[in-house]
Amino acid sequence: MSIAASIVVLAALASGCTNSPVGRKCDLGEAPPANAVAVASQSLDCVSRTCLRVGGGAGYPPTRELPPGSTPLAANVGLCTAECASSDECERVPESPCVLGFTCAIATTAGPYCCRKFCICKDYVAVPESGELAAPAECDATESKNACCNLEGRSGNPNYSFCK
Repeated sequence: MSIAASIVVLAALASGCTNSPVGRKCDLGEAPPANAVAVASQSLDCVSRTCLRVGGGAGYPPTRELPPGSTPLAANVGLCTAECASSDECERVPESPCVLGFTCAIATTAGPYCCRKFCICKDYVAVPESGELAAPAECDATESKNACCNLEGRSGNPNYSFCK
């Protein structure tokens, strides 16, 4: 096989993989409060360095019955996640305890990760029939009362002086 053909084959194989597979268990350090969302941004357990635990929050129901084969996570354990634009980007690692797979949705409406989409395990949130969670009202950039600095038009806007 020629070098050019080898490069094309390698590029094709590489395009089928994401840079940050999700779903591996990760240590949050301390246990977050019940029904809280926790994002640990420097998790060495994760390729993306981002560990997420969703126990409700961002307008999502706090609990659901776990599907067959799924197990509850320890209080200080989350799952490795990555930012995403669609659920297709949420590639589950084989050792993940997440049975139903992942959806791409907003995990929290507060703090530095407000209104940013992450891969969220569907075992722990009630997902509608569509398979997608709706964006919380707090993340509607057209509403001036929504002050999350990650929303379009907030950074550098004098009306949101706390957004740099």
